[in-house]
Amino acid sequence: MMLEDLIPPGRTYACKVRTVAEGLEPKDKDILIAAVNNPDWNFKTLSNELAKRGITIVDTGIAKHRRKQCACFRN
Repeated sequence: MMLEDLIPPGRTYACKVRTVAEGLEPKDKDILIAAVNNPDWNFKTLSNELAKRGITIVDTGIAKHRRKQCACFRN
């Protein structure tokens, strides 16, 4: 039987933080992830600072990632 392993693909939703991070150079990726996970950064302030550097991640996306409520942490 040729189709015995035919199953629907798993759903994968991209978290904006992960999507942006994966497109950066390794050093910049590390800096971004460290900033996103740093509680000293206010979500809105970090979003604004990233925007000044040409990176668009809204504050709610940063908050969800930091709180592990985004697609990166879903099964």
